[in-house]
Amino acid sequence: MSAAVGSLLAGTALLFPTASASAATAPTFDIVPLRTGFGPVTLSGTAEPNATVNLYEYAYVWGYNYSQSRLAQERANNYTTGGYVTTTANSSGRWTISRDLDSGHVFMVGTADGYSQIRKAALRVKADLNVTASNGTVNFSVNADPSQPGLPVAIQRYSTSGGWSTIASGATVQVGNAATYTGSVGSQPSGTSYYRAFLQGDDTNWADQSNYIVANYSENQPAGNGAGNGTPPGNPLPTPVYDTGTVTPPPATSSPTPRPSASSTSPTPRPSSSSPSSSPTPKPTTPKPTTPAPSGPAAGSVQFTRIQYNAPGVDRKTNTSINGEYFRLTNKTKKSINLKSWTVKDAAGNLYRFTTNYTLAAGKSVVVRTGKGTNTTATRYWGKKYHVWNNSGDTAYLRTDKNKQIDTCKWTKPGKGYTTC
Repeated sequence: MSAAVGSLLAGTALLFPTASASAATAPTFDIVPLRTGFGPVTLSGTAEPNATVNLYEYAYVWGYNYSQSRLAQERANNYTTGGYVTTTANSSGRWTISRDLDSGHVFMVGTADGYSQIRKAALRVKADLNVTASNGTVNFSVNADPSQPGLPVAIQRYSTSGGWSTIASGATVQVGNAATYTGSVGSQPSGTSYYRAFLQGDDTNWADQSNYIVANYSENQPAGNGAGNGTPPGNPLPTPVYDTGTVTPPPATSSPTPRPSASSTSPTPRPSSSSPSSSPTPKPTTPKPTTPAPSGPAAGSVQFTRIQYNAPGVDRKTNTSINGEYFRLTNKTKKSINLKSWTVKDAAGNLYRFTTNYTLAAGKSVVVRTGKGTNTTATRYWGKKYHVWNNSGDTAYLRTDKNKQIDTCKWTKPGKGYTTC
């Protein structure tokens, strides 16, 4: 090629540069829909067409301040088929995943091109009220969904002259697989009145902000005989701003202290609810609680120190095989702790409760076996007729009688059949 021709081609290249391949972009994550009660939500977003999309998740109570790098350590388990939750973006670059919610969660997806933003997923509590009235006494029963103990409940009655007034209040307790609040109130007006249950915590928009569970009313229920005491209007629907594209920690008065780890970060105080931040990092504030911080054991004071999730030998539906599964709790403090009404729950909702006084001495451990047996000082029995813990991956949650989360233990593959958390 002559120098003249080479110069001409070079000049042509400057006038008409060769188009370069477009740079791949990180995936995105749409705002998660607000669901009422336990069940599936559809997660969605964008990614490079045909890209493999991996889901990462953690319970909000622990993961509210996780960074992308920290959440990237928490692959979402597929509890149906084993392994992890993945999908493939379609040819238009859209992906969707269906995922059950039993409390608030933080989510993120990742591809070979990077990670999406972190999304908060709140869950609205569903309240089912049954009420009867006779001779001035009102009997009521409320079931909460998700079935979480410790949710605050107010039973309210409507009258034309005074509107809604609270006639009873308390909190849900675990009864079998349900979380209920029941009772009766006397000296009520004669005639037919309307009643409702309101599940609401310290903030009017939340039933349990530390677990990201939104407040809600039951349907209005009539009860009684005779003339009516007024027909109430429809109930407002509490709807907080629960996702601005960043993760907001719960209030300082109820936030847990995650178990220390090299990868954990310190909680960031929640910004003012009157002006949600659109900045990636909320501006720190110093909350001034109007009530004293709740007393009781701190998060991490009692820990899972071993879970034998795969019983030795071939799993059979015998009591011996079922008792081959167990979890061990250890008191990590220097004082005794009463575990009465504390609970341990797996990802599927199977729940064990210390129903009576049980004092775990400083530095001591208790083993809870899945099957049947006679309780002793060091060993308790769940009483199940089947294996509970999922060999391919599961999560154990430890909570106090006040529903404060103390510890979690998670595994994501069969491994050796046990984990020391």
